[in-house]
Amino acid sequence: MKNKSIVSYLFGSLVTMSTLLTQGCSSAALESRLQQTNQAQAKTHYTGAITELAYKAKSIVDAGMKEFNEDTLPHEAKELRKQIVRLRDLLDVFPHNFAHELELWDDVRDGLDDGYTVVGDYKDLFDTNPDAVRELEEGAQPEYKDKKKLNERRKKVLKWKSDYFTEGGVSDQVLRLFLDIRELDASNVLNSKKYSSFFWGGVKAQPISTAKPAENARRLIDAQAAVATKEHPDVLNIKDPTTHENELLFHDHRKRLRTIAKVCNVANALTSGTCNTAAVKDVESLVVDLGEIEDLIITGRHLEEDGEKKKAEEAYEDAQKKFKKLKKKYEDKDMLEPLKRI
Repeated sequence: MKNKSIVSYLFGSLVTMSTLLTQGCSSAALESRLQQTNQAQAKTHYTGAITELAYKAKSIVDAGMKEFNEDTLPHEAKELRKQIVRLRDLLDVFPHNFAHELELWDDVRDGLDDGYTVVGDYKDLFDTNPDAVRELEEGAQPEYKDKKKLNERRKKVLKWKSDYFTEGGVSDQVLRLFLDIRELDASNVLNSKKYSSFFWGGVKAQPISTAKPAENARRLIDAQAAVATKEHPDVLNIKDPTTHENELLFHDHRKRLRTIAKVCNVANALTSGTCNTAAVKDVESLVVDLGEIEDLIITGRHLEEDGEKKKAEEAYEDAQKKFKKLKKKYEDKDMLEPLKRI
């Protein structure tokens, strides 16, 4: 054990017989590949550090998925959704390191995105249910009256869970992907249309092949912060965030700010002090405030779908009032000031 790198220990202990069969490798052949990969990774803090973060994130997702069962309720799935997206974020922050495996990278990201979506849809049964939210706040077990929708959405999560853990599924694919992570060089620092617009796909900046991972994450943060700053006046000029056009602008702005905070957390996990922790918390606080407004808009959309027009209008009115109140709070302040300190 002492002679193995941390990556060798973490991933070597997780490679199962199903993974061997999926890759078409004998145990000896894969072990040889693992040793070669780990020796290469031991030479650079770059790939080893990213892989270690990925292992930790994956082990948390695995544990969360194993706990999800036929009795899990929507409000109990909130943390699982966050866990899935934290793993997906690593693919978005460091996509160039998988340029040689772009198809596998895309498959893994799509698989995690599917999980994020179905778990999110299930969680929304709580977030868009004012009665359930109130009941939980009062210390009671939330009641979900629409059993049909509850069961349908839970089945989708359980189906994704089965696909995630199946032989050659997303869980195995994550291992394969991070076992073959590469250092950056001139040939793989290229943007792809597959990259998220909230990460490298939405900025002109690119990572530098000689930079450390936290430094490249910082380049991404600064580039996305510039985009957020440019679009911010348009968001502040919105009078009604509940219209479909304004909702998209509002949603994308909030998501961009949330992404900046998330990438900062990744960068700080790699190299402490890359981002100002207090500023990150301030951005996260703003994201929460914007999220409360967005939750009301989403609640209104669901109520409309269910034919509850009057309740939907009430939700939209509450969203408008919250947005107006938020702008009033920052009337003489710069709402994005934390981005300047981050």
